Amino acid sequence: MTYTSWARPGIRPDEVEAILASARINNPLEGISGLLVFNGDSFMQILEGSESAVDGLTARLRSDPRHSDMAVRDERVIEARTFPDWSMAYLRLEDGVFHGEDAVERALRRDLPQSLRNIVLGLIHSILHVERPA
Repeated sequence: MTYTSWARPGIRPDEVEAILASARINNPLEGISGLLVFNGDSFMQILEGSESAVDGLTARLRSDPRHSDMAVRDERVIEARTFPDWSMAYLRLEDGVFHGEDAVERALRRDLPQSLRNIVLGLIHSILHVERPA
């Protein structure tokens, strides 16, 4: 499942780090892996796991006050995980530059065919450049 949401205005870097730390602790316990992308204003997260685990996490995420306007962008059954070794990988966009992108790119190169890798990276770039609604 892939979703986007708007960060609460004024969210601090330590709050984003707390989200990431919590995901890295709890996701393996629930059999969830994935990727979190943050650009200072919005989040995009890809979650992989059993339907019940992803649905349960999605319900908790919808009530998290650190973000709003959560929109599911893609939801499907997959044959194999894209991020099997990542309890939660993290990619941050700051001043137009992705930080951590090398690690993500290496994993995508290792695990995905070129065409699918381009789709995932294109999705990340396009979703995170959308303007916040007025």
